[in-house]
Amino acid sequence: MGFALAALLAGAVGCTSGSGDAGKTSGSATAGTKGAQAAAAGKACANGTYTWINIEKPTRLVGVSDVETLGKGGGTLKHKVRRLAAVRVGVQAGTGAPAAKEVLTSLGRKIGEIDADEDGTEAAFTDVNRKAPGLNDGGSTLNTSGRFVHYAALRVVEADFRYTCPGGSTAIGHAESWIVPIDGVLECSQSTGNATAREAARLSCGADSVAAKTA
Repeated sequence: MGFALAALLAGAVGCTSGSGDAGKTSGSATAGTKGAQAAAAGKACANGTYTWINIEKPTRLVGVSDVETLGKGGGTLKHKVRRLAAVRVGVQAGTGAPAAKEVLTSLGRKIGEIDADEDGTEAAFTDVNRKAPGLNDGGSTLNTSGRFVHYAALRVVEADFRYTCPGGSTAIGHAESWIVPIDGVLECSQSTGNATAREAARLSCGADSVAAKTA
């Protein structure tokens, strides 16, 4: 999943961009990040070639509610989905890598998220300021009884890359964005073939619940 490369880059990052969903950043820190991005992008060669490896599309659980019991005939779920994790949109790379938007545009084209003739400027996939969708705050209505859990997830795209200049110099990095928001409800006493739902069930229903076990 690119963890080894990300760890390697952590000590000497030349270009890092994250989404607003990761939390608030002070003005000075933001300015420093933008300055690092500009410096790194300024050293990137033109007409380089991208090589993408370790492309993965995991589904990440980002929120889950407490268990809520509905009686005969069902009713309305009122418990809010609580955030578990944030998903960033950005690039972590060494000196010589292009700007984050350009890198993400290349990745988007590689996976078919951006058409080959698009420059990616307006694509949500390349927006390092894009926030994840808001979490459900209750209100879903069900017509059956049971013990229910509401959860949220995101389909993520992440990959490692090598950017090779015509003269032979290279830069390496890791890029990540997300493509599909997922909103679901599970019932603790019913098995599911959905791995993300099982993960949510382990957290809220308990590891011994039917929904938490592999079907």
